[in-house]
Amino acid sequence: MASPELQSKVNQLTSQIQGDVSKVIDEVERYKLRPMAREMYSCIVACYDKAGKSGRQEQIDQCTQQCQIPYQKAGAVTQQEIGNFQNRLNRAMMQCNDDAQGMITPDMQHDARKMQRVEDSLLKCIDGAIKKSRDSLGPMKSRIESQLS
Repeated sequence: MASPELQSKVNQLTSQIQGDVSKVIDEVERYKLRPMAREMYSCIVACYDKAGKSGRQEQIDQCTQQCQIPYQKAGAVTQQEIGNFQNRLNRAMMQCNDDAQGMITPDMQHDARKMQRVEDSLLKCIDGAIKKSRDSLGPMKSRIESQLS
């Protein structure tokens, strides 16, 4: 149903938001998750140092598991926030599609001008949804970072 022009514009908008999301994820990974990973590995090395040659394997395992908990929780928090963001964006895009489908009547299918109006409305809705999602990236990043501190 969508014209190549509409599809191209939608692809461009989605590429932009994907780039914005990737940038936020990269910043969280570089400045929050990497230092936490380094701490985790340092802690694991300390477990082995503490156990030495005489420590029991169960002690080492328990110690290393404790070292991993903060990093695992941070990863889960990050993934949950990203998943929530993606779900909100997907719901908004589906609503735009539903609204556009609701505008179409049988007589419009062969009227290029009327179909163009539907496509214009769809594009405007998608653009608005993406702008709203882009505006929510900063708060999402702040929520992630506040839970990782």
